[in-house]
Amino acid sequence: MGITTTSSLRGTKATQQQHEDRYTDPGGEAAPMSARTPEAEPLLTPAEVATMFRVDPKTVTRWAKAGKLTSIRTLGGHRRYRETEVRALLAGIPQQRSE
Repeated sequence: MGITTTSSLRGTKATQQQHEDRYTDPGGEAAPMSARTPEAEPLLTPAEVATMFRVDPKTVTRWAKAGKLTSIRTLGGHRRYRETEVRALLAGIPQQRSE
């Protein structure tokens, strides 16, 4: 029996990037992000949304928690926002949420 050190539990940056670049398809198989269907809606990061509204990214997260903006969670737990919903909110167009 060997002792596992903390350093051996950490992945390399390349390994972490490969993990982040994958998603699970409907069949449960891991597939590269490029394998997604072209009709997938573009998603924005909190920083991208914050830049559009000229606010801090934490403000965008608060809006999502308050229900003013729908967020989608990635497999890694990060928030993403639908580009169409963000642009509609930016334009001042009230949009009916699908949830």
